[in-house]
Amino acid sequence: MERRAFLRCALASSTAAAVARLKTVQALAESRRQNLLQIKGREICDANGPVRLRGLNLGGWMLIEDYMIGLPWTEWKIRARFKEILGETRYQVFFDAFDRSYVADADIAFIAQQGFNVVRIPFNYRHFEDDLEPGSFLESGFQQLDRVVQLCSKYRIWAILDLHAAPGAQARDQNAGSAYGEAYFWLYRDFMDRTISLWAQLARRYNGNPAVAAYNILGEPVTANVPQLNEFYAAAIRTMRKVDEHHIIMIDPNLWAKDISSLHTQLFGDAQTMPAIHPYYQSVPAFDSLEHYPSTVNGIPNDRSSLARTLDGTYDQQRIPRPVIAAEFGVWRSHPQPFPVQLAITRDLVSIFEERGWSWCMWCYKDLRDMGLVTVHADTPWRRFLDAPPIADFLARYKALEAPFTRSVNSLLETTDVSRDTREQWAREVSRDFDVPELDFILRRLAEQPSTSLEAMAQSFQLSSCEVHEDQLSVLKAFIPGN
Repeated sequence: MERRAFLRCALASSTAAAVARLKTVQALAESRRQNLLQIKGREICDANGPVRLRGLNLGGWMLIEDYMIGLPWTEWKIRARFKEILGETRYQVFFDAFDRSYVADADIAFIAQQGFNVVRIPFNYRHFEDDLEPGSFLESGFQQLDRVVQLCSKYRIWAILDLHAAPGAQARDQNAGSAYGEAYFWLYRDFMDRTISLWAQLARRYNGNPAVAAYNILGEPVTANVPQLNEFYAAAIRTMRKVDEHHIIMIDPNLWAKDISSLHTQLFGDAQTMPAIHPYYQSVPAFDSLEHYPSTVNGIPNDRSSLARTLDGTYDQQRIPRPVIAAEFGVWRSHPQPFPVQLAITRDLVSIFEERGWSWCMWCYKDLRDMGLVTVHADTPWRRFLDAPPIADFLARYKALEAPFTRSVNSLLETTDVSRDTREQWAREVSRDFDVPELDFILRRLAEQPSTSLEAMAQSFQLSSCEVHEDQLSVLKAFIPGN
């Protein structure tokens, strides 16, 4: 064959192959897109019709809270102090084992086996970006998240990605990354811009991935500047849609995801955007203080009907005709309210969600010993370390000093015109100040342990070392079809 004719033939063949590959890639992308969850009116749907999301939060993993691990203070302070006292190598030994143990194949398999079809994954931006190198993203964080999203795909459940701690802290709580009660996120444009850039990276990475149910832009924001909150959300949605046109986007209202009126109607011009609310019944004093349920207190009934009324005003499907998800609610074993009472109220609460057609996701799947459906056995290396002298004795004596001090100052402040919010915030900050030496004391005891013991302690969080609380589980499983 003449050389020129051969080249024309080879070029045509190569072009045809490239076109065929492109069509295959496009067909695969279209197939994956069609399998994404989508909002249709007031329903979340898959290819087969309406879907009700029923699941659990994986709190305590990529967003560590003090009570969930047994170390006081906010996550970045815990990690920084750990490195200072134990060193980088021993830090890696502990937290590498912790990350692998807290959420593993066995955990997602267990969740799926119980009938749950979704997990919400709270995460701290610090897994993806170093404050000293903003804009330079850490592949290790994406890989960590990828691992669990892939497990969700393996066991055919969905994942909601939840930015729980944004740069600068979007709320004054420790779980938002606030060390001393400041929410700098709202004071610096750079923090907001960095958050939007992170979401662009996440949306690009998970574009078309049917295992991801939704992106939850900002966990429990708290700000006095509601227009700025809406401007941030609008900018985030615009940027995310440039790289992912189809995934559902969930938006938390202001004031810890409770004030639905804070979300402007214009945000929902995007057809795949919906609100996510956090209806913890414990924020309602009448129910938080009940010794029995149902019951009547001072002639006022506290029952399912009155519990349902506490949800009024937390959602607005007239103005925002979209699905609703109760993305967080939960129980506390450390709460003075009897645990059976908490479970009874929660059973009615979930029944109300179901009656109203809401999706729901309980906080939380696993922790040390307080809120988790699954908690670490007392007879594990980490629990034995925390529960034995000298730590337990020191903490008992130390905590005994905090309570009367806080009460006495509050008693004085109540006689003044200092606002209630200021008084409550003062008490919260005093508690954080008490965390600092407490954390130091625990970590210095931990530094006395060999590295092999550190790894074993972190592995205490693996499912095989945990207790499953059947009473709590049964409350939720009663509402899962097939149970």
